[in-house]
Amino acid sequence: METAHSYLAALDAPTPLEAQRHADVAQKRMDAAGDVLSMHMEKVNRLNELLEVDGFQNQMAVLLQQSMTELGATDLTELSVRAETEVARILGIPPQYGHGGGLEFALQRALMVAHGDENRFECIVKGSFETFSRNPELLSSLTVSPHFRSDYEAAILDLFDASSQVTQAANDGIPRQVGRSMVDIAATLVEGAGQLVAISLLTASGQKSRPYDKLRQDNATDLLRNARTRPAMEDLLGGFNLDLRTAQAHRMVRYLDDGVHIEIKSGSRSIPWDELIDEIIKTCESAMGCLVGLTLALNQLDMNLLDATNYRSFGISPAVMLSVGMSGMGCQEIFLEEHQDSWTVHLEAPEGSLLTVLVAGAFALIPDGVETLTLNAKREDGWHILSGPVSLLRAFLDPADQDGDQHGLAAARFQRVWTYDGQPCVTAAEVRFWAGRQAIDAISGGMRSVPKLRALRSFAMEVEDPELADSLSAAIRYVRLGDSVEHKTRVVVAKLETWACAEIEYAPI
Repeated sequence: METAHSYLAALDAPTPLEAQRHADVAQKRMDAAGDVLSMHMEKVNRLNELLEVDGFQNQMAVLLQQSMTELGATDLTELSVRAETEVARILGIPPQYGHGGGLEFALQRALMVAHGDENRFECIVKGSFETFSRNPELLSSLTVSPHFRSDYEAAILDLFDASSQVTQAANDGIPRQVGRSMVDIAATLVEGAGQLVAISLLTASGQKSRPYDKLRQDNATDLLRNARTRPAMEDLLGGFNLDLRTAQAHRMVRYLDDGVHIEIKSGSRSIPWDELIDEIIKTCESAMGCLVGLTLALNQLDMNLLDATNYRSFGISPAVMLSVGMSGMGCQEIFLEEHQDSWTVHLEAPEGSLLTVLVAGAFALIPDGVETLTLNAKREDGWHILSGPVSLLRAFLDPADQDGDQHGLAAARFQRVWTYDGQPCVTAAEVRFWAGRQAIDAISGGMRSVPKLRALRSFAMEVEDPELADSLSAAIRYVRLGDSVEHKTRVVVAKLETWACAEIEYAPI
């Protein structure tokens, strides 16, 4: 309407300049309306993608693919890192990479983008994080309970189930029989995720001091009502319909064609199906946002509720996650063999792909107990095997360049220790070529080069090359003493330049 008024004002303007001004205002309003419409259409498209697939695991696969597209990630490891960067943006704190929560947050955020209000979700994440973080000692007391982690995982799964079921119901229409399940979902969210969030908020803020195991026996409705009386918590706990939960518990819910009618001591009211659906989605936003805030606050204390396989708590198997991630990288015929301390991945690699890149893409899924990863990949010239210790991949989860050389040391270490068809990915000569060039470049920096030369020497000892290690020790001595260094040290240092100038053919794997 305002756009139309602006165009009418332009037609009725006394001067051309005035007419142009009104027309510009109208155009800006049209552009803004177009942006809003585009945003809503994107949400509709996301929902349609979810509704077109059957089964919970397939829906989770769609959410992962949506998240990878939105965050610009090409594999699951990159998705984990980008999601953790997004978390840092929301909280306004430096990123904390490698705590295991990146993939979970990517799924949670994708779920809220598709089903709910993304902006509200982010505000709740930030607000709950600030509340949880005020008293680290009180917050950490929650984790003493043996039930806390399992309650957390159950709450997360309940929220994913609820979001999926509610969206499906809203799309298909809600007869009375489906309406009963919606009421059950609303009540379950109060008793499960709602109770956990309320206890956590009240404990972390000092309002409750009893142990978690005692508080989880209390009435969930009373706990949520208590928490909502605190101004800082009221907005965090929107959506939970405590009256509906109470009415259901006392069998005072009547199911109608267009909604439900509830009776409690304080009175009665009717809730249309659309309103109930909105309440459940808002409940999911509140609970999910608070659980993310709780997880991130505990991460700041090095208390991790998550590991690389926490996606299992959503009901997703490693094989499904791997299939989604590797398919996104162009792989086909993906199959996973899980053993107690090792994983073997079988797949057909896309033409021209690097197996080392595929391995890095799968790393974010691997649980802590797995020590060895083997990739059995079919390439243009047949089957090939890339294998090695998982620990050498962890350095790449943190995008910060700890070595000051674009992860050069980590990459060289990985390629020297990992094997390709039974042989190290790079030869000893290739390692000396790379290390020699790094050392020669560093020596020109004088004493500032000593830390890097030490790191290179440690690397040489790790890959069992004593001659390279001796040359790097000599380089450190040369940097310290300068031209006064003895001749034999100069001779040893000269080896670095010889290696650095060698003709080496390096073929990435």
